[in-house]
Amino acid sequence: MKIFFTSFLVLLLFFINPVISEQKIAIINMDKVISTSNLGISILKQLNDVKNKNSNFLKKEEKKFQEKEVKLISQKNILSETDFKNKVDKLKNEIINYNKIRNKMVSDFNKLKLDNTNNLLKLINPILIDYLNEKKISIILQKKDLVAAKTELDITDEIIKIINTEIKEFKIK
Repeated sequence: MKIFFTSFLVLLLFFINPVISEQKIAIINMDKVISTSNLGISILKQLNDVKNKNSNFLKKEEKKFQEKEVKLISQKNILSETDFKNKVDKLKNEIINYNKIRNKMVSDFNKLKLDNTNNLLKLINPILIDYLNEKKISIILQKKDLVAAKTELDITDEIIKIINTEIKEFKIK
């Protein structure tokens, strides 16, 4: 009887162990969440508006420099050599200042984009944690870091629906 009881206990432990160690894993495509959720679309539109505004400003400035250059070239024969050289130097300095402004605008825009993307992810993170706890999921992995996975593990569309209902608006700063 003791042998039967011991063997039954050992077999029971072997069958219970795999059930206890089962962990739920989910996959999310964060790029899709950012590009297709209402919140992500809003942020991308706002960033695109800032980019277009900067681009228009820079194009206008470039056009002014081209006009100044054409005017200066047309005055080359009229002006004395020293006056012409001074005007060329002045134009070069203006272009150097313009390039500094352009580089600053580009770096400021990149910083703005990075900061707001990080703020968006900070808003999404609590939603993911709540979802994780609610569905008793152990791990959520990014889809771009995987080689292959079952499509049933993908929670991207569910998260997008939750984000669209919970977060209505986000203004870039």
